[in-house]
Amino acid sequence: MKKSSSCILLIISILFFQIQGSGQSAECVTDHIHNNLMQTDSFYRKQILFLESQVDARIQKQSNGILKSTIYSIPVVVHVIHLGESIGTGTNISDLQIQQAITGLNSRFRNGNGLGVDVELEFCLASKDPSGNSTKGINRVNGSSIPNYSVNGITPTGNTCSGAVETTIKDLSKWPVSNYYNIWVVSKICNGGFVGYASYPVGGLYDGLVIVSTSMTSTSGTLPHEIGHGFFLYHTFNGDGGNVSCPVDTNCLINGDRVCDTPPHKQGDCGTTNTCPSTGAWDNSRYNYMSYCPLVNRFTQGQKDRIRATVMVAPRASLLTSLGCGAVGMNEISSNNKFFIFPNPAQSIINIKADIKLLGSAYVVYDNTGKTILKGIINSEDTIIDLGNLSAGIYLFSIGDSLKQTFKVIKE
Repeated sequence: MKKSSSCILLIISILFFQIQGSGQSAECVTDHIHNNLMQTDSFYRKQILFLESQVDARIQKQSNGILKSTIYSIPVVVHVIHLGESIGTGTNISDLQIQQAITGLNSRFRNGNGLGVDVELEFCLASKDPSGNSTKGINRVNGSSIPNYSVNGITPTGNTCSGAVETTIKDLSKWPVSNYYNIWVVSKICNGGFVGYASYPVGGLYDGLVIVSTSMTSTSGTLPHEIGHGFFLYHTFNGDGGNVSCPVDTNCLINGDRVCDTPPHKQGDCGTTNTCPSTGAWDNSRYNYMSYCPLVNRFTQGQKDRIRATVMVAPRASLLTSLGCGAVGMNEISSNNKFFIFPNPAQSIINIKADIKLLGSAYVVYDNTGKTILKGIINSEDTIIDLGNLSAGIYLFSIGDSLKQTFKVIKE
């Protein structure tokens, strides 16, 4: 019996390393965290259900042609929590490796291989830190002094393994989640087998993704997989009970991964035929970045719709108006400024609620090439600007005599 068990473990180990080396994401712990929180945290559950209702509404708008397509850019910051090695050695991976990983991520989201769908979402390493200073978008911190980190790595939320406390590791380096998507590169994730996990988009101080240093590469499927979770994609096999049974598929909008063009399946089914009774293009699931199958190579139109709907609502919507990848010296409006803009995104008009001291100040609206589109004067504490004639996209709104305070405005 012991001999038989050893053989099974050997086979599992071989399969794991084969999958990991193929560019697939290997196993992520996102669902373990999510399912635990859904059962134990009523506030988290309410947030997820509310987010689902918002995303469903946005998808419906998209299907009705109300929203137009534009390319969105998300500022990211990479926190390398290393073990004290010199840069480019061991867990302290090089700038080049990180930059190439982001390039590979963008290639996958922009359908660089032509096998899937262009999500029209890009990720840029931040050029400006929260204080407005120039940055590479990469922070390096020696985490070897944190208890249990050197030996066991980081402990995912809700896990009982003996690694470092997750919030302690993230507190070493984190940037505001309203303006940056945080990526923590770690030495390992304790409890074995896991190479990454991400927070579903419910916000919070520690929102972002965790990935082991060996998977933060241009060829690994881990980064796009976890970013997919971070923008509210489930596994294509969601609901299979841990590879036990075929997911329920009575309504593709609310069952499984809630995407209709990714046929539900069991996570271990990656062959030429889907063993679960479902319709649709099987390749969309077995070659999907959100599966555990080898040789993944695509996102689908349904996943694109879900990602882009997620981007347009809180908490991800604030990333679209971040100037984290903007020019250094361009100051984004903060809560301390004397006015704010709403709604954002906007369909036809934006409202500027301004302090009386700003009356008479000039404003300018630029397109993404720097061309002046609109300009005028703040002539009231409640000024309305008509955007109805503008194409859908992202615009820069500047106010003040020096025109140095700038905010991104999204026109739907």
